Amino acid sequence: MKIEKQMAWCLKKGEGGSKHKGLRVTEPSAGKAREHIKKAEHNAEFAKAVFGLGRFHDWVFPASFYAAYHACLAALAYFGYESRNQECTFTAMEHLIREEKLNLPLDDIGRIRSAGAETEAQDIKGLREEFQYGLQTEVEEKMASRALDSASAFVLRVKGILYAMMGEV
Repeated sequence: MKIEKQMAWCLKKGEGGSKHKGLRVTEPSAGKAREHIKKAEHNAEFAKAVFGLGRFHDWVFPASFYAAYHACLAALAYFGYESRNQECTFTAMEHLIREEKLNLPLDDIGRIRSAGAETEAQDIKGLREEFQYGLQTEVEEKMASRALDSASAFVLRVKGILYAMMGEV
C-alpha cells in the first residue's frame, strides 16, 4: 500500500540528527499537543485579523496553512511523532486516520491541501508558496475566505478530537 511506503520513507528520513528532515517516533505528549493547538489558534487568529483588514489577503494563505499544519502537528505529538517535513506530516495524518487512531474524515487532509483553491491542482500549500514567495499581492476575497474558513474549521475539529481523547472536553 502506498501510505505504508510513504510512512517508511518518512521514518527513515527521521533517523537523522536533531535537525532531521522526516518523521520521528517520540513519546506521546498531550502537553506538546496543547502547545501546537495554541500555535494553530494563534495562526488562525492572525489570518482572520489580516483578512479583516480588507487588504493583504495574500498573507491569509500562509497563516491559514500554518494554522492547519500546527493542528496536524498537535495530533502527531499526541500520538508520539515529530515531523519536520510537510509531506511526512500529511502522510502520518493519513496513516493515523486509516489506522482509526484519529477520528477525522480522510478528505480533511485533502481539504488542507486544496482549501481556497479553484482547482484540485492548486492546493493551499501551493497557494501559500505562490503568495508568500511570488510577486502577486492581489487575491480574490472569496479565495482567501475559503482558505481561512477551511483551516479554522480543521483546527477546531482536531482540537475537539484531541481534547476529548485527553478527557478535557
